[in-house]
Amino acid sequence: MKLEDFADISEVLGGGIFILAYRGEVVFVGKSTRGMLGAISNYRAKTMPSWFPRVTFDQVLVKYIHPDQLEATYASLIAEYRPKHNRDILPALSQPLERRI
Repeated sequence: MKLEDFADISEVLGGGIFILAYRGEVVFVGKSTRGMLGAISNYRAKTMPSWFPRVTFDQVLVKYIHPDQLEATYASLIAEYRPKHNRDILPALSQPLERRI
């Protein structure tokens, strides 16, 4: 086998946006400030807590997005595709934390 026969997926080692699709339909849009590979694998893992969604997908699309553009790009993709598995799992964790002393 030659190296040219393989797909270069190096982008999943960094942060960015990933899209999980099933039969051509976008079913989940995710974001990660660190490696996307670990985040993607969590959506198929059987060892995650029961509240964590398992997503059936047969296609993964990834794109490096600069951290300054991550939230805006993520929100835009959610609005455009309205994936059925995107929801706030724990809304409290998606809000900025307030530290009280």
